[in-house]
Amino acid sequence: MNATDKTYRALRHDVVRKKQRENSNEVHHPEQKKEQITKILDGKTNLKIMELFAGHGNMSKIFEGYVGENGFLERYDKLLKTGDSYLVFHKLIAEKRKYDVIDVDPYGFPNRFFPDVFLLMDDGVMFITMPKPWVNIANGITKQHLTCYFGEDNPSLDVIKEKIRLFGLCHWRDVQFIDVMDFGRLWRFAVSVKKVKATEYTGVRNR
Repeated sequence: MNATDKTYRALRHDVVRKKQRENSNEVHHPEQKKEQITKILDGKTNLKIMELFAGHGNMSKIFEGYVGENGFLERYDKLLKTGDSYLVFHKLIAEKRKYDVIDVDPYGFPNRFFPDVFLLMDDGVMFITMPKPWVNIANGITKQHLTCYFGEDNPSLDVIKEKIRLFGLCHWRDVQFIDVMDFGRLWRFAVSVKKVKATEYTGVRNR
């Protein structure tokens, strides 16, 4: 990549960040996310739902339709003054909270939530928004970050999916991808998460 390409990508990155701050549909994709949520959660109600990086609440009104009388919706975001999502989710784990639906929708990579975010769910659905690694400026920090989480500095979609599945198994959660939406610069994953018994999953007996 030459200097001109790097300058163009840096400027493009600044444009995307500006549109994120302005809550532009072009970068947040609310209609596509709504389509995925309604497809996956169709017919369900009384759900315990949490949004991490809830932001401007683009999805909150959609999720409210699945709360019913006995469920709830929790929204965490610095913008809402409800806390730093990266810190709050550890607090919720310590409180042994459990959810039926979790939406992880950060402004960058969701990797810092892995593997511990799976402790917040025994049986449910997790939505995860993730930028494609190759659309960002691949500086040394980004490369090292991706290598730490995925074993390489420019992981493919298949590598990312397999690693997320293994992150779940770190806490004995079976993670299965049920939907992947491609938004150009990023993906939107929907995964089922189910707690499994280590002995049954591995076929090992306790002595």
